[in-house]
Amino acid sequence: MPFLPRRIFRNSNAYLGGLLLFFAMGCSLSPEDAISRFNSAAQIVTQSEVKGIAFWIDAPQKGIQAGFAHGLADASQKVTMTTDTPFFSASVGKLFVAAAIQKLIADGRLSLDSQASKFIAPHELAGLPVHGGDPALQRITVAMLLNHRSGLPDYFSDQAPDSSPRIFDRIVSEPNRRWRREDLLDYTRDHYRPVGSPGERFHYSDINYDLLGMILEGVTGKPFHQVVREIVLEPLSLNQTWYHAFETPPAGLHPPADVWVQQKNIRSHLSLSADQAGGGLITTLADLRKFMRGLAQGMPVSLSALDSDYNENAMHSGIDVGRGVWRIRPRGVFFALVGLPNLVGHSGATGVWAYYVADWNTVLVGAVSDSSWQEKHIEFLLREILPILARTRNVTNNEDQ
Repeated sequence: MPFLPRRIFRNSNAYLGGLLLFFAMGCSLSPEDAISRFNSAAQIVTQSEVKGIAFWIDAPQKGIQAGFAHGLADASQKVTMTTDTPFFSASVGKLFVAAAIQKLIADGRLSLDSQASKFIAPHELAGLPVHGGDPALQRITVAMLLNHRSGLPDYFSDQAPDSSPRIFDRIVSEPNRRWRREDLLDYTRDHYRPVGSPGERFHYSDINYDLLGMILEGVTGKPFHQVVREIVLEPLSLNQTWYHAFETPPAGLHPPADVWVQQKNIRSHLSLSADQAGGGLITTLADLRKFMRGLAQGMPVSLSALDSDYNENAMHSGIDVGRGVWRIRPRGVFFALVGLPNLVGHSGATGVWAYYVADWNTVLVGAVSDSSWQEKHIEFLLREILPILARTRNVTNNEDQ
């Protein structure tokens, strides 16, 4: 699913005053104090903004390994949100596809400069809108797809020139429609125009990751979701993660949390099948933090393979997009956040996040499953989570971990 950037930190003066007061207090926090503050922040969110929230902070250097969950996972049945509740990953799923692509590159089966047309049939690429037409499509490389420089539009979030609804809107308005990948490509051909030439400029687009999924298939001869499972999920024992449009849920899990878009719960919509290689996963906090910790430790590939070649300020001032990951530079987002470390990972349009903070060897994962938080979750991380962690005194040194 897309991320639709607007403006983070809408009430700048209020946040500035609060942040300056927070840092001016100076005193350090114990892990227990920090956990209490995280819990209070989660409670406030569910009392005023969203129906449910779940997040996990994996910060061994700070002595914190704790999950937080408040509110409802299923509003109609009054089922409580827990730290074990599965949730739709939205665009955080792009990290998994990017990791699979980078593993094929590391294994010598692919390269960043490989042309997509080498692995995707001509009739599947033909007619997709880029400046220069079909000859230009032949120039699109794996690297361009990973960091959204293909020149292709985004059927999820771009307004179509002919005023056709975005797929993001049709997921809500046509709940019983099943979307195949071919439907998404055809919809792009029929209703959209190019946004650039291959390699010319950044433009966030889910179709880039649809094509990366097709490249996974072209290299291996297997469906993309099976490739991701074999390269990423199984080696890391991510046993609570699956592609909802293609696989059955693992046994013994709770039902997924509600998904709120435009104040409608779309959790059971067949139309969510539109979210495929650009998202498409249902996962849990436990699996998502294992995945991020795995990348930080070089499994199945090093996070540094994705953490490069950035389009700066791509999603918002201070939010850059690299080869499969986002980098959030707090001071770039809001000047008062000077001193807070960078986050590397990905966000999803329904308020899902997965980030690694290298300075603190910390993994932050969470979900509210509500599109009203597609930017607010970043504000939550920068206004609540990082400042509390910054004030929490270390209990170990990096070299002890």
